[in-house]
Amino acid sequence: MGARLSLLLAASVIVTACGGRNAVASPTIAPPGTSAQTNPPVAKVRASYGNITPTNLPAYLAQEAGIFKANFLDVDLQLIEGGAKSMAALLGNQVDIAGLGGTEAMSAYVGGGDIVALALFAPVSTWVFMVPSSYTGPKDLVGKSLGVVTRGGSAEVAVLDSLKRLGVDPKEVSIQAIGSVPNLAQAMLTGAVYAGPGHPPESSILSKAGFKVVVDLAKEKVPATDNALVTSRTYLNANRAVIQRYVDSLIQALARARKDKALGVQVMKKMLDLTDDRTASETYDFYFGGIFPTYPHPDLAAFEASRKALIPTNPKVADLDPRKLIDDSFVADAEKRGVAGK
Repeated sequence: MGARLSLLLAASVIVTACGGRNAVASPTIAPPGTSAQTNPPVAKVRASYGNITPTNLPAYLAQEAGIFKANFLDVDLQLIEGGAKSMAALLGNQVDIAGLGGTEAMSAYVGGGDIVALALFAPVSTWVFMVPSSYTGPKDLVGKSLGVVTRGGSAEVAVLDSLKRLGVDPKEVSIQAIGSVPNLAQAMLTGAVYAGPGHPPESSILSKAGFKVVVDLAKEKVPATDNALVTSRTYLNANRAVIQRYVDSLIQALARARKDKALGVQVMKKMLDLTDDRTASETYDFYFGGIFPTYPHPDLAAFEASRKALIPTNPKVADLDPRKLIDDSFVADAEKRGVAGK
């Protein structure tokens, strides 16, 4: 736990290559519209994921299981912690495709970013709002510091939603951005912040330390955009076939892990640096049982709900029509071809 929750508050973008010595066996998967005689040239793709959380498992699993390779993709998959930093890397042409929060995508779009959301892997909230065992009621939150991952991200949206449900004015608390999900949990454990949002596996760790859930957004299936697949329109227009193979790969990765829990748990433990089998199994069940869709359509209702929740922290999104941001054609094409069953 200590290794996962060490405080890594860096001012610069932290980039870590994905991979490892214990990669699982690669499957044999034919990319869309190809055969042994018409294999496309291998395409190099610079991709990123924005946090060490299970919602980012699809790309990590596709890399570990060799599914990108099977689809003729040479993917440089990087960890760029925090949605804001991930978006900056995408806008700065440091990566071609990014996995990050839909809230960051909407903020970037209204700020002039030439981007498009292609898929949504967490269309419902994964968050619960957790408080220490000494908590007796909403009045205990007044004057306290609450932690989030980044300002304007899905964790802050979850906090604001939780405060509303508890009848606490956000002006009565201070909100502190910690930088990553593991660091947020560590800040709660050390008392650096009084309370905050969590999801498996961090919520399991916090529960064992005495924290309790007072608002369960995950159980209520609150619409959310916690992990969207985003690219620039420039890259999309020039690389549609490559993007289709990338989207196919993520769908195939989840489909394979859904059929093979042992594989899913194995890769999840590596990604999250988990050693406890029970926690890893519970985390797998949580995400594959109620979060990950078979086909991750960029759901308009989820983006609209996130847009409304984002308005208090970014008033510019008030007039945004999310339909201008999303492109469902890639996931729709994958579903038409039955990619998840291959």
